[in-house]
Amino acid sequence: MNRSSKILLLLFVAVIVFGCALPSAVMAGERRVIVGFHQTPHASERALIRRYRGKLKRRFKGIKALSARLTDRAIAKLQNDPRVAYVEEDVVVMSIDAEFGNIEYSESWGVDRIKSASVHAENIKGAGVKVAVLDTGIDYNHPDLDASYKGGINLVDDAQPDNPFDDSWNSHGTHVAGVIAAELNGSGVVGVAPAASLYAIKVLDGGGLGYLSDVIAGIKWAIDNNMDIVNLSLGLKNNSQALAEACAKAYEAGVLLVGAAGNTGTFEGGEVRYPALYPSVIAVGATNPDDAVYFKSAVGPDIEVVAPGAGIYSSKAYEDYGYLTGTSQAAPHVSGVAALILSAGLDDLNGDGVINNQDLRLQLQNAAFDLGDPGKDNSYGFGLINAKAATTENPAWVRQNQPDQDKDGVADNVDNCKYRPNPDQADSDGDGIGNVCDTRVRRSVQMSSELFRTRHWRARPQSWRRYR
Repeated sequence: MNRSSKILLLLFVAVIVFGCALPSAVMAGERRVIVGFHQTPHASERALIRRYRGKLKRRFKGIKALSARLTDRAIAKLQNDPRVAYVEEDVVVMSIDAEFGNIEYSESWGVDRIKSASVHAENIKGAGVKVAVLDTGIDYNHPDLDASYKGGINLVDDAQPDNPFDDSWNSHGTHVAGVIAAELNGSGVVGVAPAASLYAIKVLDGGGLGYLSDVIAGIKWAIDNNMDIVNLSLGLKNNSQALAEACAKAYEAGVLLVGAAGNTGTFEGGEVRYPALYPSVIAVGATNPDDAVYFKSAVGPDIEVVAPGAGIYSSKAYEDYGYLTGTSQAAPHVSGVAALILSAGLDDLNGDGVINNQDLRLQLQNAAFDLGDPGKDNSYGFGLINAKAATTENPAWVRQNQPDQDKDGVADNVDNCKYRPNPDQADSDGDGIGNVCDTRVRRSVQMSSELFRTRHWRARPQSWRRYR
C-alpha cells in the first residue's frame, strides 16, 4: 500500500471512529459562538452575521445576543466591529456528574431529613407551583411523575420540540424531577413537593451534554411561560456573559433559580461552577446522611445552602428507580422546599412592599438549620434546608392556614383563649390562660367588683342622712 493510500485509509477510519461525535460545524471549519451586542440585536445585526457567511442558530428575546456558526476569520472581524460587545464560544454544558450511590440505601432519606413528611401531613405539597427542570428531559410516562408532569420543550432536537423525553444514559433529568415532585401515591418514592407542577426543558442530550445557547434559550422559555422555580443541575467551569445576563433576567422577572454547586471537591479545589456561581442563582452543596458535607461537593463563600445529595433514591426512565449522588441531587431538594413555601404562604421579608422570589430566597436562608461554624460559613452556607421551619413553623402559614374560632386574629394553635376574643393575649397571672377564659382571674375581678359595689351602697345612705 502506497503512502497516499495509507493516508486515505487513516482518514476513513478517523471519520468512522470520530465523525459521529463531531458537530458538523466543527467538521466544516466553523465554530458555534454567541455574539453579544451593545444593544438589542435586530435586522441589521442579523445581517451583520450573514455578511460574514455566518449561520444564525438562535435569537434570544430580551437578551442582547445571537448564537451562530462562524469561521475563525469571521469571528476575528466581528470582534472588531463597534456594534459587538463580545464573542464567546457556545461551549458544551454538562449535567453535574451524578455518581451511582450504594445500593444499601433503601429509601429516599433526603425527603425525611429535611422534614418534608410533617409538612405533607399538613396538606402542604406544592400544589399550583410551577417548577421547570433544565436537564436531559423527563420520562413523563413514569408512574411517579405522570400526574406531576405538565409540559415542556425539547431544545436539543428541533425535529421534535414538543417531546422533552429523557433519553440520557443515567436518567439524570428524571431522577432530579423525582426528587422534586414524585407523587405521593403509595408506591415508589415521594418527592419533596409531590403536588408541584413539573415542566421539562430538555437542554442536554442523552450523554448529558448540551450547548450553552440551548441553556440560555431554556431559561428564556421559563421566563416566558411563567415558571416559579427553575432547577439547574448542570454546570460549566468558565463564565459566560450571555448566561449571566439570562440568569439575571430570569431573577428580575421573579423566577427563583436553584443551581447545583458542582462535584468539584477533593481533586478540583471545590470551586462552585456556573451558573450556580452567579448572584442570581442559589448555589447548593450536598450532604451525607450524617449531615457531613459530601466529600466531592463544592465549597466556599458562594455556597448558599446545603441539602441531601449522597445516595439519593429517585425515579429513573422507563418506570425504573435508582440511586444517584451529587449536588445535582441536592439542588432539587431546595427547589422542592421552595415550592412548599410558595404553596404554604410567604411574608414580605425584605419589606419592599411586594412578595416575590427575593422573599422566597430569604425564607430558605432563614429557615435553614445552621451547621458548621455559627452563621454563614464556607462549608454549609446558611445551613441545611428545612422544609418544616420554612412552612408550618412560618408565621405567615400560621396566620393564613390555622383555624381561628373566636375570630380575634390569633390562630387557635397559639391562642391562649381560643373560644372568646382576646386579641392582645392578656394573661394577668401568667398561667398561659388568657384573662377572658381564666375563671380564676375572672372570679377575682368579679369579687373585687362586688366588694366595691357593696361598700359604695352602704356609704350612700350614711351620706344621705348626713346632708339631708
